[in-house]
Amino acid sequence: MRFSQRLKAIFSLVDGDILADIGTDHAFLPINACRANIVKRAIACDVSSGPLKIAAQNIQQYDLSDKIDVRLGFGLQPLQPNEADCIVIAGLGGINIIQILEQLQIQPLLLKNSLILQPQRDLAAVKLFLAKLNIPITAEITAHDRNREYPIIKAQKQPK
Repeated sequence: MRFSQRLKAIFSLVDGDILADIGTDHAFLPINACRANIVKRAIACDVSSGPLKIAAQNIQQYDLSDKIDVRLGFGLQPLQPNEADCIVIAGLGGINIIQILEQLQIQPLLLKNSLILQPQRDLAAVKLFLAKLNIPITAEITAHDRNREYPIIKAQKQPK
């Protein structure tokens, strides 16, 4: 399976036992995280049934249907409170990422530990929104892929 430099960089920040990939598209991130034993389980979520069908086929191809759940829904809605240790939202515009993160204002327990965000644009707005949610950024890296730079940030919920 081809793994882009952008996805490799995101992959390097994944932690915890259960990964949720929001906007999973092809499910390459959850598949590789499970195959490498970085996580025990994963949840591949997308708002569109077409990408989820492809994701399910890819998951089945790698015989990981028992480790990766495929769920249809917008943003964090398919998740249960405290279900995923690490939530990845990558490859979307910053404003779309903020719309997804707004769900944490209503259900803060959807975020158990960490967020890995890779906005295609509007990085400053995403950082500002994380500050508004009081979720500090703990890592910031840049992936170089196909003559483009992709900013990636990791933010972690602070223990109370």
